[in-house]
Amino acid sequence: MFSALVSHAQSAASCTFNTFQIPASNGVAIANGINRYGNIVGFVNLFTGHTEGFTRFTNGQTNFFTAPNAIETLIARRNDFGVNVGSFTPKGSTISNGFVMHGTNFQAVSFPPHLPTFLRGINSTGVIVGTYLGTDNHFDAIKLQNGKFTILRPPGAVDAFANGINDQGVIVGVYFTGGVDSHGFVLQNGTIHTLDFPHEVGFGGTTLNDISNTGEIVGFVWTGPDTRAAFIFSNGVFKTFNVPNARLTEANGINAFNVITGHAIVVDPKTKNETDVTYTAKCR
Repeated sequence: MFSALVSHAQSAASCTFNTFQIPASNGVAIANGINRYGNIVGFVNLFTGHTEGFTRFTNGQTNFFTAPNAIETLIARRNDFGVNVGSFTPKGSTISNGFVMHGTNFQAVSFPPHLPTFLRGINSTGVIVGTYLGTDNHFDAIKLQNGKFTILRPPGAVDAFANGINDQGVIVGVYFTGGVDSHGFVLQNGTIHTLDFPHEVGFGGTTLNDISNTGEIVGFVWTGPDTRAAFIFSNGVFKTFNVPNARLTEANGINAFNVITGHAIVVDPKTKNETDVTYTAKCR
């Protein structure tokens, strides 16, 4: 894969979209991940200012989830065996915990000794990635494998976040060097490479969110102060795409069949009213 990382060419993707809304009348739904069976997970930004998780199955059924005794719940990924990972904040606390959940089996996870922890990705072998907030008030990317944490720190990073991992163990994420613009990173075979969208205009940088088993990477890039374009990076080329009539499109997850999911804000051409939608896309 590294040979493909150095090309950094850019073009437009050709995509087939399916848009729909998560039935959350009490908030705005954000899709984070999709597994090989097409089941989508994410969270709802509730109008109360809190969050709850959701799982949308391929038949359209949507289950909402709040972690035990929690005021905030976010589901980040669901692997091909139905294991969810995410984060939650207990009532009466300001410290977030990671969690792993399979069926009714729920396990809280914290980077020791008990630091704020956010789990973001899990592959089919159960290796988990995420981030924790250190006592220095900076974020470090982490990998959790066989009960052991490993810190992942891109060179020059002040803050780092690991967002996705595929079944080959390749990890993608984002880091900051002290400025407002983010940089994407790819960790493969023990080496971290920076992967930035070419000629990014300086509104917020590059975000890498997930990677498929065939090495396709999805994320988004800021195109203006309040606009974003999604992209898929494949064979050394960034290919951008937007949901039709959207001013903001985020590509947050990709599955084993390279089906992408994410969130978009669609603008009605006539009324200019905005609607939040969830989408899936197949791009080439």
